[in-house]
Amino acid sequence: MALSQNSGSDPTTSLVLAELNRVLGQALDEVESEQRLDLAYEVTETVRFEHSHIAWLDRLRNTSNDVELHVAHPQLPLVIAQLVNVTDPFLVLRNHSHQYFVNSNFVVAACGLNHLVIEVASSDHINWLDNVWFHELADRRRWLTWYLAGGQTFEGYCLRTGFDAIDIETNTKVLTFPKKLVVAGKLSQLVS
Repeated sequence: MALSQNSGSDPTTSLVLAELNRVLGQALDEVESEQRLDLAYEVTETVRFEHSHIAWLDRLRNTSNDVELHVAHPQLPLVIAQLVNVTDPFLVLRNHSHQYFVNSNFVVAACGLNHLVIEVASSDHINWLDNVWFHELADRRRWLTWYLAGGQTFEGYCLRTGFDAIDIETNTKVLTFPKKLVVAGKLSQLVS
């Protein structure tokens, strides 16, 4: 905003008007600068809000490298492997020597998650994967180490899986484990 200077006015008035124009221009620049800062702050807060609503499992789904999972079990405190599938609540992971499944409710820390997100639209899809994966374990009669809440460990075959429990055949008996108490499982990879 500039004030017009009359050509017939005295030089003092012209200097005052020039100074006034400079001050008004500076004030306008400061107002625009504050508006840009307010907009930048608003964008930053929006991004923070969006990030605060991102589940770590959604970040894990987008991680293609090995992840490090710290697990709440004394005999399997750390799993370093690449994610194969998320089967709510179980994570299926694989490294060069073993395949694991880990109950996400017993993961106490994760390292190496991607900052980007892949969201899953339907939980029915996840539950279907859970059943398929456990049925494949039963069909293949693979010997697994089963890590349970409370620090217990069993070895055996997965005989049957239901929506809330898994039947495991050990050397001496068949045990039924509630799925919510299964911390993790480990099976050796077959060498091809």
